[in-house]
Amino acid sequence: MSSVLDQIVAQKRQEISDLYALCDFEALRRSVQPSTRDFYAALSAARAAAQPFFIAEFKRKSPSEGWIAEHADVAQKVGQYLRAGAGAVSVLTDGAFFGGSYDDLQKAAEALAGSPCLLLQKDFVLDPIQIYLARAAGADIALLIAAILSPAELDSLKKTAESLGMGVLVEVHDQEEYQAIRQLDFPVLGVNNRDLKTFRTALNRVNALARQADGRLLIAESGVKTYRDFQAVKSADGFLIGTGLMAESDLSASFSDHFKTAGRLLFKACGIRTPELLRNTRADFLGVNFSPRSKRRLDPDRLAGQPIPGHAVAVFYQNSAEEIRATLDRFPFQIVQLYAGEHSPEFICSLRKKVILAASIATPADLEALETFAPDVDFFILDGARPGSGQLIETAIPTDFPYPFLLAGGLHAGNLDRVLAFEHCIGVDVASGIETGGLIDAGKIEQIADRLQQLSPILQIS
Repeated sequence: MSSVLDQIVAQKRQEISDLYALCDFEALRRSVQPSTRDFYAALSAARAAAQPFFIAEFKRKSPSEGWIAEHADVAQKVGQYLRAGAGAVSVLTDGAFFGGSYDDLQKAAEALAGSPCLLLQKDFVLDPIQIYLARAAGADIALLIAAILSPAELDSLKKTAESLGMGVLVEVHDQEEYQAIRQLDFPVLGVNNRDLKTFRTALNRVNALARQADGRLLIAESGVKTYRDFQAVKSADGFLIGTGLMAESDLSASFSDHFKTAGRLLFKACGIRTPELLRNTRADFLGVNFSPRSKRRLDPDRLAGQPIPGHAVAVFYQNSAEEIRATLDRFPFQIVQLYAGEHSPEFICSLRKKVILAASIATPADLEALETFAPDVDFFILDGARPGSGQLIETAIPTDFPYPFLLAGGLHAGNLDRVLAFEHCIGVDVASGIETGGLIDAGKIEQIADRLQQLSPILQIS
């Protein structure tokens, strides 16, 4: 059975054949004028200034989401992106699967005229005619996807784009794809957190590949919808954001302000056992524990008929795969917490949810074992050898542990500054520290949220 990507490529090859039948390619080549705007220089300047570079996407639909904004007005949406501070705008030109067109691209170019904002053509590019048509419509950047091109094809298409003054964003989505093209000369690497075969996203994919990027400028693509997501990918130089923006009717805050808001340390309040507490908004995540081994287990029947908020996390520890699937079929949790060593990467991917992977750290080998899971999760929780005991982690975590994580184990409002010792710690996971007499204490949740807010400016981007 062919994947969605296989279907897209087959459709694209037919479209390219049709383009050559409809278009005088030689006349097109002669008529196209080179771009005068430099993508590589703009992205390098943003890196030098330690400022995130936002590529805001115009996307009518996708295979994973269906129609997002079928009748959206290109000029109106691009105007919103400009006012919010986008460094570039990406426009889908694929029609069959994403509802886009070269007409959308041209309208975006007209809306961007006179601004420094660049224009990216996003499509499944297989042939030079697509690049020439994109440049004729006003594009300054072309996307080239390693998954559908041989290294020689990718290099040739890159040179075609650069001959027209265009920059190139080379996209990979796993280590195998990157290794195949690593020797090529390209300055900007895009890591698609969405697996193009299954269309599942995992935010830590960009961090896993960033360690091998050879100094290239790095763009995180897909899956970034909320400030929580920004925290998991903020080490990238730029961010391509689509679905989350298209779903918003208005962008009241600038991208930079949104990103800085995301700079605050995240707070997961774990052990929520009453439906009332699921309405809490001071914590960034609310952990609902379904573990048969936990004193904080919530009887699933208590959730019957209750709304499940988007920041609720279904926590599973020593649950069977069947129990996990049954719970997720019954309740619409968007985020799942699992424990390392209990399930395979294949099982994690099969859930098609955001996954926080917790690990009980007793020895350095426990940390090393997380590498196997790194590309398939959103971020980690590092806990003590006895999860839920309230004991501090006894084995030292390296201060430069390379992936975003929440620190757990014996945390309370009085010792949260421990997180500042770790380069990639993005927040805390607290259970016993929000309890009084074994019950959740809303006042302690407030205290921890306030203290994290005080600590957070130390970590914010200037």
